[in-house]
Amino acid sequence: MSARSFTLPLFPLGIFLLPGERTGLHIFEPRYRQLVGELETALTAGREEDNRFGIPFHYDDVTASTGTLARLVEVRKVHPGGRKDIVVECVGHFETTRFLSVFEPKPYPGGDVVERRMDLSEPLTDGHLVRISDIKDLLKEKDVDVESLPDVTIEDLTGWLGLPPAHKHRLLTAQGPDRAAFLDSVLRWTILVLQQELHIKGGFFPN
Repeated sequence: MSARSFTLPLFPLGIFLLPGERTGLHIFEPRYRQLVGELETALTAGREEDNRFGIPFHYDDVTASTGTLARLVEVRKVHPGGRKDIVVECVGHFETTRFLSVFEPKPYPGGDVVERRMDLSEPLTDGHLVRISDIKDLLKEKDVDVESLPDVTIEDLTGWLGLPPAHKHRLLTAQGPDRAAFLDSVLRWTILVLQQELHIKGGFFPN
């Protein structure tokens, strides 16, 4: 089945979410305040198909063609002058095929996109599981209940490992052996960070 294509308002940001993840945003630019106002109208009217916008991932001064498909969950606060604190939720991912800096007649960006599925259901390798076991042993020393942390698929890890946006985005764009190798490097780095945290907690400062 071919990927679904559609037109979407776009809001480049340095965030990348996985399906179901939510985050708060502070909206202050007039063009994006207009976008949020339109999303809020759609949300209030129950038009979920119109309550959608794309967040192309912006990192190191580069905007990727891939990004988060998001929906407005709620407007938590309206500030003087029209600034807003909102909560958005990831409902999927996309690949941009045409980007317009002004989505006429709207003042904000937009473009044509195709749906991109982020399938992280592949099982973890034996090497991954060894490193995850080491991570859990370190977390036990920090009084974390590791028995509740699933570790069968890559998707399981994304729920509790605390990956930064750039790592989540890399997991989307990498495939096959490249994805497995990248995940292994993330796990090794996580072990080093946890070891340093425990050394500092114990009064030892690494060189």
